[in-house]
Amino acid sequence: MKEIFKYFFILLPFLSNSQTTPKLVVSIVVDQMRYEYVDRFWDEYSENGLKKLVKQGVFCRNTHYNYIPTYTGPGHASIFTGTTPSVHGIIGNNWYDKDDFSAVYCSGDGKHRTICLCKKPHEKSNPGNGKMSPNLLLCNTVGDQLKLKDSLSKVFGVSIKDRGAILSVGFLADGAYWLNSNSKWITSSHYRENIPKWIEKFHEKHTVKSYMNHFWKGTSFNYDLKEDFEDMGPSSLKATPEGNNYTLDFSKELIINENLGTDTHSDFLVISFSSTDYVGHKFGPDAEELKSMYLNLDNNLSKLLKFLDEHCGKNNYLISLTSDHGAGTSPIEIERRGLKGGNFISREIFPELNKELELVFGIPSILARYSNMQFYIDFKKIDSLKISETDVFLEAKKWLSNLNSVDEVYSKTSIANGLPSQKVQRLINGIYPRRSGDIFITLKPGFIEWSSKTGTTHGTHFNYDSHVPLIFYGFNIKPKQIYSKIKIIDIAPTLSIFLKTAFPNACTGNPIGEIF
Repeated sequence: MKEIFKYFFILLPFLSNSQTTPKLVVSIVVDQMRYEYVDRFWDEYSENGLKKLVKQGVFCRNTHYNYIPTYTGPGHASIFTGTTPSVHGIIGNNWYDKDDFSAVYCSGDGKHRTICLCKKPHEKSNPGNGKMSPNLLLCNTVGDQLKLKDSLSKVFGVSIKDRGAILSVGFLADGAYWLNSNSKWITSSHYRENIPKWIEKFHEKHTVKSYMNHFWKGTSFNYDLKEDFEDMGPSSLKATPEGNNYTLDFSKELIINENLGTDTHSDFLVISFSSTDYVGHKFGPDAEELKSMYLNLDNNLSKLLKFLDEHCGKNNYLISLTSDHGAGTSPIEIERRGLKGGNFISREIFPELNKELELVFGIPSILARYSNMQFYIDFKKIDSLKISETDVFLEAKKWLSNLNSVDEVYSKTSIANGLPSQKVQRLINGIYPRRSGDIFITLKPGFIEWSSKTGTTHGTHFNYDSHVPLIFYGFNIKPKQIYSKIKIIDIAPTLSIFLKTAFPNACTGNPIGEIF
């Protein structure tokens, strides 16, 4: 009898919960969501969306990006590789080849073809928007590790932006889908050779026009979306709440038609809601339009939770929610309120600095390119004239330091030899030498690299860009709020523990122990 009881107690945990990993992990990335938006619009959120995630989930209130600069490509890559641009190599949305200074796009790949609902394949002169892959990513993602563990697990990424879908799920994903210039869902030949039939049916049922047939209203604005659609075409959907609605509807169809979360093989889906970013850039964080976007996002989350409860069953799925970066206050709002800050207009500063260096050294265009708050030196030019890199840096620093917007100017040498600080460490974490520039700047608080007084952007190390929400909800999660500091690179190893996989191969983050 004692033997029977002994085996009963050994088996009890397995009898009570045979599923030891979630059937489906849905990892949500809200593009340009500042941490404060959770609390700022709290009273107007419903009880079934963001409030439900916070009240019934784990809300990590002190989560930060630990590198500079903060953009969409590096953000998605860092969340799901568990490491920084210094390791995964995605240093920005764009950068320049250091040999010939040709432009490089973070998810671009000329070896692949656009896969879409096309009558005929794209020609070289008109390649479409699908010549993409994760080829420039240098390491594995959470999804890659899941596929290595269990080839029957399915991994997908969905985003209006190609980089949001591709860099999130990595190399072994079963699919990544994004919008082309006509707002049709497409992919690349990296993933498959044709568009699934269910996507063809989705487009027949969910036309862009059907989303853009009403008014987007607030107390201070009233936009005729039908008129916008007629004037600007299908891409006008992206900078409205309908872009996120469209993304949600597609994601739900993908879950159904790809049979995600229906068996004991854990599946992984990344949904990146991008329209918040488009609206944030256009109107800024203090505009009513942005508030309207987040109330609509709350409705999206409510619908998603209801759908997942019905599709997977409660507590059979795990949700994580975070953002790829925040955003600065609009320059016009800074002026109105008498705060410190404003614009850093790189397209004006770059040629002025080159002229200054020409006066000193006698040759034009010593700086070949500028991107991501980094200047690229033309070494072939200065080496031929035996001009030292250090001399160029010191002259550039002298001139840039006089600008009201610039905080510090660095070279790789000065970063390595400088006094340690959080800012310097974040710079180091953001540099991949074979791709990054040679002279680096940081801005003073309140300044953003933006040419307009209205709207906003991101990229700095300050809290408005680095501090983002992080929530875990669902599978075996007990409600809690965590205030200890968490790095964005800690998300990937945390998800890996839930999925019982190895950490991504270059992961430098740590699991968030308080969750478990």
